[in-house]
Amino acid sequence: MCTGKQALIWLLGVHGERIPNAPYVLEDFVDNVKSETFPAVKMELLTALLRLFLSRPAECQDMLGRLLHYCIEEEKDMAVRDRGLFYYRLLLAGVDEVKRILCSPKSDTSLRLLEDQAERPVNSWASDFNTLVPVYGKARWATISKLQGAERCGPDLPKTASFPTSGPLIPEENKERVQALPDSGALTLVPSHQLTPEYFEKKWLSLEVAHQQVCPWQGAVHPDTLQVALQMVNIQTIAVSRAGAQPWKAYLSAQDTAGCLFLTELLLEPGNLEMQISVKQNEARTETLNSFVSVLETVIGTVGDIKS
Repeated sequence: MCTGKQALIWLLGVHGERIPNAPYVLEDFVDNVKSETFPAVKMELLTALLRLFLSRPAECQDMLGRLLHYCIEEEKDMAVRDRGLFYYRLLLAGVDEVKRILCSPKSDTSLRLLEDQAERPVNSWASDFNTLVPVYGKARWATISKLQGAERCGPDLPKTASFPTSGPLIPEENKERVQALPDSGALTLVPSHQLTPEYFEKKWLSLEVAHQQVCPWQGAVHPDTLQVALQMVNIQTIAVSRAGAQPWKAYLSAQDTAGCLFLTELLLEPGNLEMQISVKQNEARTETLNSFVSVLETVIGTVGDIKS
């Protein structure tokens, strides 16, 4: 009975402008709403009457007001009451906003995600569900997944605040540039180094800036590309802004085999003309600091060349 009522009310709400007596049928439900035992029917009645109000306001205004008053002031079911409050506040925002919310398409018909799947065996594409393969493509997603798996080998690895972008990953020729870094003296960064965001913040606030410089930069940053390049030289990304954020920031951490900790902030101000690099270290070692900065410059320069 509940499902039948819901279906009838939904039909009157969606197609009520073409049904002459639709407001009067819904008014009968409104008059008997106090005796209605199913919250789902009441919520469907709220939605249907609000939809019909958009096309036939003169006939629905009074009963919609009575229904909202009952749902907000007298209704005991919290779901129904919250729905009534939501629609009341939506009406306060204006009729255009109500139309945008209630009358918008339920899905983007231009996506057509599964249109061609029937032409291929299910086992050839089913494994792509719940992944970002549609965004990156199979080859790029396989590379990203492999790198993420290696990054999560430590039990306390924090999640970085990065977002997928459509930017390119590192081509082979640029990988060689990152891997063929200039001689960094005695500097060797620890591959398994991991810091929690909380510990990073505590250390960052307690240390002074040991080195600061700017590097030329044009355009936006692709966070996924930068993270891949940093991982190749054992620099951990603690947090990174989403692509296109202004100002754009990233916080990095690395540690050498002697225990010297390097904390870095990358800052790209609006205008995207130069990237500011600020490095802090827990031990005053000028030679290792210079070597670390040299590594960082190479990575940033390589990512900048990819982007441009």
